Amino acid sequence: MTDFQMPENWFWMVGGDDNRFWSSATGAYVADLPEEAGFTHILNEDELTEVLTAYGLPGPVVRVPDRVSPAQAEIALFNFDNGGLLADVNAVIEAFPYEPVRIWWRKATYISRGHAYLQALAIEVGLTDEQVDGLFVAAVKL
Repeated sequence: MTDFQMPENWFWMVGGDDNRFWSSATGAYVADLPEEAGFTHILNEDELTEVLTAYGLPGPVVRVPDRVSPAQAEIALFNFDNGGLLADVNAVIEAFPYEPVRIWWRKATYISRGHAYLQALAIEVGLTDEQVDGLFVAAVKL
């Protein structure tokens, strides 16, 4: 098996578009195939993302995870702006007038994207839904 035949170094023609190919090696579309490279036809980007996910590879469709660990969440918050957002979140949580929110943040075994406390926290620190999604996508990679 040559290097170009491995799932992590393969090319995909998505939906019959022969003007570009998804490269699993780069995690992006490319216009031209390297010499000797083969490709697989695949129906759409959702199907390609499903296939690549099975190999731990990114696909063209970014999926926001339903939940992340507290450690992943805190590291993503820290990485967002060198600790400023994590400090803001911790300050808001400590000042929150509802004790169950503080308990949830300290003791949760996972942070769920759809949890009402998370939504309230995001509003308090001024995060948009897109920013929260981005933090979850970044967190799941940690």
